[in-house]
Amino acid sequence: MKQILLRVPDEVHRRLAARAARDGRSVNAIATEILDASVDTDEGDRRARLRARAAAVGMLRSVPAEAVTPARRRRVLVSTRGTGPILDKLLTEERDRR
Repeated sequence: MKQILLRVPDEVHRRLAARAARDGRSVNAIATEILDASVDTDEGDRRARLRARAAAVGMLRSVPAEAVTPARRRRVLVSTRGTGPILDKLLTEERDRR
């Protein structure tokens, strides 16, 4: 196992420590988990790993999905047209509250 010396702003460390305390884990374990997830740029590999882990602990369930017709897809797209800027604003406001 390798060690890495990482300098982070005090605020980042505070948030990592708070998350570690909330989860009952070490700051190192949280940081390692975050780094591991972020360096995996191939979504397919990450998804496959997550599915395998979920299956191993009995948490993976398959739910049959109903096929969406082209007409239904068009109706859904039309009904949500223009909501992007509103959702962006709501998400930004939520992020700023933290």
